[in-house]
Amino acid sequence: MNSESNHDRLIDDATRWAVLLRSGQATDADRLAYQQWRSQDPRHELLCSQLENRLGVFQVPIAQGISGELLQRALSAPSSRRKVLQRALLGAGVILGGGALVSQRDGPLAELTADVRTGTGQRQTLMLADGSELRLNAQSAANIDFDQQRRALRLLEGEVLLSLASDRDRPFFIHTRQARVRAYGQRLLVREREGLGHVAALSGTLEIDGLNGEHLLLQAGHEVAFGAFGFGPVSLSRGSTTAWVDGLLELRDTPLSEVVEALRPYRRGVLRLDPAISGLRVSGLFRLDNPEQILDTLARTLPIRVSRRTDLWVTLSAA
Repeated sequence: MNSESNHDRLIDDATRWAVLLRSGQATDADRLAYQQWRSQDPRHELLCSQLENRLGVFQVPIAQGISGELLQRALSAPSSRRKVLQRALLGAGVILGGGALVSQRDGPLAELTADVRTGTGQRQTLMLADGSELRLNAQSAANIDFDQQRRALRLLEGEVLLSLASDRDRPFFIHTRQARVRAYGQRLLVREREGLGHVAALSGTLEIDGLNGEHLLLQAGHEVAFGAFGFGPVSLSRGSTTAWVDGLLELRDTPLSEVVEALRPYRRGVLRLDPAISGLRVSGLFRLDNPEQILDTLARTLPIRVSRRTDLWVTLSAA
């Protein structure tokens, strides 16, 4: 069986498990078998996390009125009947055809085969061939491309902190789905998750080009958010931006929505947030490696309720 067929089978298996668990028909034996399958291979773990946390594969069909039972039947049906599921999954940027999810450019398959990647709750530090230091936050993936003319890193998903070695003959570029960053300084942070990006110039200037032709010169000590809409307002960099390097979540009057986004790469399963409480403000210093404890602390200090349907499905709502 070739590599492409293996990828197809892997994604198909992960999709079938996820649909079964969301259908309301899964038994305790099914859930145990799923956990065993998920822990058998790091690729299983990574893909399941992507399906649950990032792609929104199952929220989209359900929002369109397609039940979990129908999703199961569609996955087992001939290709002509799978068009029902395919139309629903298009809303999440994913196509199901011939029994397998087909990723778009820089999608899940690219992350599975990335040069460097981290799993749920995992951080990694490594030295690049030019002497630069690369730190990856949890659930991050990147490809590295160095030649005689330039140095480039393509961030497929997640967050990286770079401490760049000086090389006057080879500029350093960071590519994301939404932007291209050229670094003139030594330290910078780049994050992009679910199409929303963030860049911080920790030392030295950054030159950022957006997808739609926008251009921004970001001075040292400043940061900016970006996305398909273009660039947001430039602001002073927060000292808490790089706290994750030390395993910390430092919050200073931070919206609860941002707290949830920071926790998702550190826990398995789905973490849902009621929009009605997304604007609540949070301050404090927490250990990222214990996300469940953070959630319980938030429930004690904010007017919110943490509902755990299973260890893999948690919802934050108003108390």
